[in-house]
Amino acid sequence: MAPETLEAMLVQREPVLARCLDNVMDSLRTGSSHHTLFVGPRGIGKTHLISLLHHRLTQTPEAQDKALIAWMREEEWGVTSFFELVLRILRTLDASYPELEIEARTTPLYELSLKEAEKLAESILLDVLGTKRLLVLLENLDDLFDQLGDQGQKAWRAFIQNHNNMVLVCTTPSLFAGVSLHKSAFYGFFDIEPLKELGFEDVVNLLGKIAVERGDESLAAFIETPEGRARIRAVHHLAEGNPRIYIIFAQFLSKEALDELVPAFMHTLDELTPYYQARMKELSGQQRKIVEYLVNYRGAAPVKLIAKSCFITHQTCSSQLKQLKDKRYVRSIEQGRESYYELCEPLMRLCMEVKKQRGGPVNLFVEILRIWYTEDELQAWLSHSEPFRRIDVRYIEKALSLVRESNTDPKVQATEKDLLAAIAHGSIEEIIGLMDELDAIGGDATLARVELGIRVLQSANESELLTDENLAHKLTTSFGHAISKIKFNKRHAVAFAAALIACGSKLYSINPKEGKRLLPLVVEALAAYRAHVFAGLLLAFPEEDDSQARKLEWMEYFFKAYIGRNNSRQTKKTLGAFSRMFDAYELLNKDPNSKALLALPSEERRLIEKFLFRKAEVDSPP
Repeated sequence: MAPETLEAMLVQREPVLARCLDNVMDSLRTGSSHHTLFVGPRGIGKTHLISLLHHRLTQTPEAQDKALIAWMREEEWGVTSFFELVLRILRTLDASYPELEIEARTTPLYELSLKEAEKLAESILLDVLGTKRLLVLLENLDDLFDQLGDQGQKAWRAFIQNHNNMVLVCTTPSLFAGVSLHKSAFYGFFDIEPLKELGFEDVVNLLGKIAVERGDESLAAFIETPEGRARIRAVHHLAEGNPRIYIIFAQFLSKEALDELVPAFMHTLDELTPYYQARMKELSGQQRKIVEYLVNYRGAAPVKLIAKSCFITHQTCSSQLKQLKDKRYVRSIEQGRESYYELCEPLMRLCMEVKKQRGGPVNLFVEILRIWYTEDELQAWLSHSEPFRRIDVRYIEKALSLVRESNTDPKVQATEKDLLAAIAHGSIEEIIGLMDELDAIGGDATLARVELGIRVLQSANESELLTDENLAHKLTTSFGHAISKIKFNKRHAVAFAAALIACGSKLYSINPKEGKRLLPLVVEALAAYRAHVFAGLLLAFPEEDDSQARKLEWMEYFFKAYIGRNNSRQTKKTLGAFSRMFDAYELLNKDPNSKALLALPSEERRLIEKFLFRKAEVDSPP
């Protein structure tokens, strides 16, 4: 890509790039040596950084005055000694600085013995540099070190130390023995810059920049809307922050480009597959089994589950996972006392998945189609002629079947996960933005959506975030909208009644204004379930604490509103059901052998029995 495009697409990495550029310029000005090593998995953006660093240096007159820049090829194969590395550096410089006539100077080398050629090559390099310093931009340092071997690494380190005229900026997918072992020649030599995965806001920023770069103003505007952000959030949970996947995903934003996407991406995966196959061959049998399990599992799995699924002991599994972590195949996430492990490189999963599918649709593409386009859009796409059906029709059909058959919306799942995390962190601005996204997703109200609202309100209550007026109003509005659209069934009515009543009473205890606003919506949602509401009231009855009086006050308001919403005949029925159940409940509390239940209708009797004996299966939500 043109340097201007790369600059326009840079997100998150600007501080890292600026720090590296400052270190290089300081090395050129002062004679000190700051060597940088960017560390991150394939597709994380290392080449992007090296390309931009080269561009900025070539636009800096001071750098041009004080240095020669050797930007090496991404893969330098066949470099088995320091002498061969010097030759590659000279060839690279010759392409960038033809006025130095380096090729003419190196031609005599091929007529000399190896020992004489080595000495002359070093002399030519020093002569070419003169008073300038050599800046080497080099990718995949781990591969180069493997080729150089111990002797080649020591010779290179000695040359740098003796002449102090070389500055290195290198990349590697992971730390390796050549820089991390105490006995290695380059131990402690580099300033390590680990590259992080893109965060959600980085991804929104990146896709927005791509849209602007294409001149697509409507797409750029859509990306900033709550609905656009909700779709991107779901893709973000799928792609795990890998920039290369987002660059590929950007093609999905234009239907016209989709026909070119699959072959281009398959070509990328074909190029990467030998690399990952070679990495798998480096592992023991047990380690390969663990990696393959994590490829299929998709996400972070606990050690116990990994061990069980791979038929190995917990102790052996922990030991193998530790080694895989040291080699940067996996990373761990600590939750309490439990450790969860997942793959470091999503591109590795993709390569292995594609090989398994034997020509079938790539699951990642199907999932992205499902997330980014609505059911109506996908159906219309199937019906229309060119240019909207140029992509393999199997992808659209599979995405449609997922939309129709699944009970879960990945956009809701992703937003829910981030929303609960934001509540735990107490980030009010982020919570309000996430609630806007949930509202924008739309679709039919479901039990899952109401259940989410209950969990969000409960979490916000526990965090006491509802003292913030704006947040309390936003959460109440969003949650109220969800429950106003839902029709519960009897199976779940008690549990939801208890949860809604408990949420409402606790909300009222913290923020009476919003608690009262929620009251009529809860009453209306539970209108058809008299007996279930009574059981729910008993289940939701507040424990004694400082806010019990307020909670009871809300429950009294609820009771009166619930009774008063109907005509006199229905009110009489409701009061009759409440009275019968309360009397039976009181009698059974005093005398467990009482026959009071026998006088109740079957449904009321079942609910009292379940509530009284506190059975675990009490209408728990799905």
